[in-house]
Amino acid sequence: MISRRGIALSAALSGLLAVILAAVGSHILPQDGAEAQKLWATALQIHMFHTVALLGIAALIQPGSPRLMPWSGSLMTLGLVFFSGSLYLRASGFVPVPGLLAPLGGLLLMAAWLVLIITLIGKNRF
Repeated sequence: MISRRGIALSAALSGLLAVILAAVGSHILPQDGAEAQKLWATALQIHMFHTVALLGIAALIQPGSPRLMPWSGSLMTLGLVFFSGSLYLRASGFVPVPGLLAPLGGLLLMAAWLVLIITLIGKNRF
């Protein structure tokens, strides 16, 4: 489980990486490679949305917050690495990627959102 500070740092690093990868993608992907561009765009969209979500989760974690809250950030960070990371690698064509990494990442992202929902509707108040 990642601490509040670790989740905020993950979000900041993720945001930086997303901007870098947006620029890299516009230069390394072939202009006629529609499938690669589609994969890259999907990875980037999920990456950016979940970076903002990570910042929100870090902001929600305060002293006395529900103990599950950091788990949401941890699962989301791992899910981002597997989901978007595997799509970036597949789109680039530089590294062969096992086919189960993106679905595993998607499941981790879903679990992160579910844990966040459970935490927010639980008995603990903010």
